[in-house]
Amino acid sequence: MPQKFSWSFSGGSPAGAGVNNGGSLEVDAITSAGVTLAKAMGADRDLALQIDDVDKLAFFIMTSSLNDGSVDVKADSATRTKLSGPLILYGEAIKLFAGDLQTISLKNSSATTAADITILMGFKLD
Repeated sequence: MPQKFSWSFSGGSPAGAGVNNGGSLEVDAITSAGVTLAKAMGADRDLALQIDDVDKLAFFIMTSSLNDGSVDVKADSATRTKLSGPLILYGEAIKLFAGDLQTISLKNSSATTAADITILMGFKLD
């Protein structure tokens, strides 16, 4: 049974430049994953998402409790991406991040703080 996913985004600067948008999207399924990354991780922590067909994803959102670039993520053979804010991808943009989301590798290089990672995904099963 389809589910409605509602979203909104706003951001701006003190000078007045900004964006503000919102909407909704019908998806067939919504799922989430979460992990806590220990501080000063020397090695990657692999998270098995088991998604071999990113064409079925309608959206992919990843957030971190640390947004200072100390957390990074790597999917399939892509370049590592440092998280300095939420990673929000819709539709075709997901393929720019990863062609395969079977497993993603996460790393926390912060010497003092653990990081809580949350991933939210919406699927179109047709």
